Amino acid sequence: MTIELIHGKNYEEQGTLIIKVNGKGRINAFPGEPEDFSLERDLNFVYDIIPLMQEAYEAGKKGEELKVEKLPEEA
Repeated sequence: MTIELIHGKNYEEQGTLIIKVNGKGRINAFPGEPEDFSLERDLNFVYDIIPLMQEAYEAGKKGEELKVEKLPEEA
């Protein structure tokens, strides 16, 4: 299992984070408007964290190597 962490900044120079697992985008964390910061809107990616942890655990049980790569935004 390969996890790519792509750090960047938005147009207002606020931090962003994209997490890809085996090349597929799974979590996108981008800052938004303060009134939109709720679990139903800008923060809804948190619902994907536990399933990703379970996937990583299951992959480890099968002997799959866990590889984490930190990439620049251009990636």
